[in-house]
Amino acid sequence: MQTIRVNEFPPTLNELNNMHFMKRAKLKEKWENIVSKACMEYGVMPIQKASITLEFWFPDKRRRDPDNYSFSAKFLLDGLVKAGVLPDDSFNEITELRIIKGGVSKPQHILIHLHEWEESA
Repeated sequence: MQTIRVNEFPPTLNELNNMHFMKRAKLKEKWENIVSKACMEYGVMPIQKASITLEFWFPDKRRRDPDNYSFSAKFLLDGLVKAGVLPDDSFNEITELRIIKGGVSKPQHILIHLHEWEESA
């Protein structure tokens, strides 16, 4: 397993819905760069197929809806592809995608856990 820590959160789906499309495009590029840089910093090795878990650590115990954070996966997975960690972000390369709550932490952060997928015989 390889783990990457990203010390901020991409925008939620609610935030993106209220955003101009040009601003969304710039945010996508920003997040591809953030994740790509984190991959280099953590020395993440390329893998062909992966099970990925996105673990969100929030700054407080406030109630949050997981589906609102599910769109974050788009920016994060695109960053993994840009970094060369994954060849693509299709079902052929990502066999499983999980979004879980890690707990409370200041500063808030996301842990991206990459489990190399091994085909069973």
